[in-house]
Amino acid sequence: MTFISAKNTSQFSPIRTPLFVVGTSLLLSAGLMAAETQPPVTVPADTTTAAIEAPPKPAWVITQTAPPPSKTTADGTPVPQTVTSPSGKQLTLKFNDEFDAVTDKDGQPYIDRTKWQTTFWQGSSQRTLWGNIEAQYYTDKDYAGDWKIMPEKNGVLNPFSFNKPGNLTISATKVPQELWKKFYMGEQRCFSSGLLISDQRFDFQYGYIEGRFKLPANRGAWPAFWLLGNDPTKMGDDPKEPNLAAAAHEWGPEVDIFEFFGHRPNKHSAGLILRKGEKTNWKFGFNEVGYDISQDYHTWGLEWNADNMILTMDGKVWAQTNTPDSFKRPMYLLVNLAVGGQWYSQEMSAAKTLAKPWEVDETSMPWTMDCDYVRVYQ
Repeated sequence: MTFISAKNTSQFSPIRTPLFVVGTSLLLSAGLMAAETQPPVTVPADTTTAAIEAPPKPAWVITQTAPPPSKTTADGTPVPQTVTSPSGKQLTLKFNDEFDAVTDKDGQPYIDRTKWQTTFWQGSSQRTLWGNIEAQYYTDKDYAGDWKIMPEKNGVLNPFSFNKPGNLTISATKVPQELWKKFYMGEQRCFSSGLLISDQRFDFQYGYIEGRFKLPANRGAWPAFWLLGNDPTKMGDDPKEPNLAAAAHEWGPEVDIFEFFGHRPNKHSAGLILRKGEKTNWKFGFNEVGYDISQDYHTWGLEWNADNMILTMDGKVWAQTNTPDSFKRPMYLLVNLAVGGQWYSQEMSAAKTLAKPWEVDETSMPWTMDCDYVRVYQ
């Protein structure tokens, strides 16, 4: 997910460089090429929770290796154990989640904790990306906020559900104002949503990554499927020690396999966030498909090897680039549904529809991102 911070704002632009395009499914208009970065959004102080700081840092879970890949879904449907990658390589399944609910410690269906965590690793940004001015906290069934305030409301912000077999639904909702103080929220960040992250569960170097999703067409919805770099050799003996964790998780490299905004459902984007000074022949682009992506499930893929990175949608290659040096390292998976943010606000401003990063179409909530599967082949 494109991360805007003081370190990498200079690298971020809706269109920064020409695309190296394969095939004909990518349509790039002169208007898009002219759509340069909009003026920065001025964010006033959030006076509704002036005395409330960021949510307390949850316990960061130590490494727990994900189980071997499954051969069938819960209903017995075979999972492909081998694939031919876009470049013609024969690869074998190494990791998958078909999103068949597992029975959690409370006896209820939940995500597979052996494969996913539900927060980032880093400090106060474990439950949101402050640099993007996102309007949600990533919550889970264990999140109690300030347990001393309304203890009967502990665990009510679970964004994960299984409404049909083999399908995880991530929901974004607005949290009632009477709960804002308990959950360290305010006007600018008063939504609950979900994040899946395989960090400390499964990381890998090179392969073909594929996920199938149905995305929400709601103004302000920002779902994504992406990778972040990891270097566990720099972790040291205590991964809870923040400086060692930072060395292992320095932001960038990042691969956005897809990012999507509900207010423009006919296109999605993909891109790379590089280390400072790195060069590549492509790092960001839009894929305009000519139809409403949100109306059905679609499959996004990335082939990643030492030489090339090849992006696909529904089996068709739409862009590729050389593999920068910083991407020749282990990475881990992320799936999330963000709410609002600075990029969204900039696009609204460009369309002459002014909206602050947290001013989204909350009347259409809950928004849902349906996840059919995530697979990694090597």
